[in-house]
Amino acid sequence: MITNISRQLTTGALAIAGSVAAFGFAGAAPVQAQAVCLPQSFNNFKTNPCRKGDKLFTHINSSGIGINDPDNFLTITETVLPLGDLHTVTFTPATPLLSSSGTYVIDYTIEIIDDPDTPNVNELLTKMFEAFSGGYTTTGQTDSGVSLSKTVWSDAFGGSSLVGTSEAKSLDIGGIGSPGLTVQVDPNILKLYVRDTFFVSSDDGSVNSITNDFRQKSIGVPEPSAILGVLAVAGVGAFARRKS
Repeated sequence: MITNISRQLTTGALAIAGSVAAFGFAGAAPVQAQAVCLPQSFNNFKTNPCRKGDKLFTHINSSGIGINDPDNFLTITETVLPLGDLHTVTFTPATPLLSSSGTYVIDYTIEIIDDPDTPNVNELLTKMFEAFSGGYTTTGQTDSGVSLSKTVWSDAFGGSSLVGTSEAKSLDIGGIGSPGLTVQVDPNILKLYVRDTFFVSSDDGSVNSITNDFRQKSIGVPEPSAILGVLAVAGVGAFARRKS
C-alpha cells in the first residue's frame, strides 16, 4: 500500500514539475540576432529586418512613385509609458507627396519577440498588443485631400483574420484629420500584418510623413511556486477522491 502511494505521489510530482517547466519556458526559444532599429534609409529597411525592444519589424512589399528613392527615410522608436510601451513607425518620403505622386502602399509585419537585452524577462509571456492607430503630418495649410488607411490582419495580408482599419483623412474629404481612430487588438495575437495605403487627392495638399503607433500592455505571469502550489492542491484533491 505504501509503495503504491509513493508511486502515485512521485508520478504526480513529475507531472506538476513538467507543467511548471512547460509554462515557464513556453515560447522562450532563443531569438536570432537582429539589428536594432536605428533611423535609416527606407531602402535599407526593405532588405534588413530590425528590432526595437521586444518588437521585430520586417518589410514585405512596397510600391509608389519614388518608393526606391535612397533619401526616403524610416524611423522606429519605442516610448516607455505608464500604461504600456508605444512603438512608432514613421516613413518620411524624400520630398513631400502631392496629388501627382499617386498612391503609396507599404506592407510590413510587427511581431512580439523575446528581447535579448532583457534576459530575466520573456516578453512572449509578459507583453501583449493592445491597440494601434495611423496618422500623417503636413506643413502649414496643406492638410487637404490627404488619405491614409492602415489595415491590419493577424494571419496574412488580405487574410481572413482582419484586426481592423485606422483611417486618417483630411477634414475636407470627410475625415477627422490626424491621427486616425484607435483600433483595439484582441489578446494573444503575437504578430500583425500591416498595410499602409496613402495618397493626396487635392492639388492644395501634401504629406511630409506617415506614422503608425502600436500600444502594448504588460500581462502578469504567476510565479512558478504559485503554479506548483495550485497544481499540488489539485493533485492532493484528486488523490483523496480516488482513495475515498
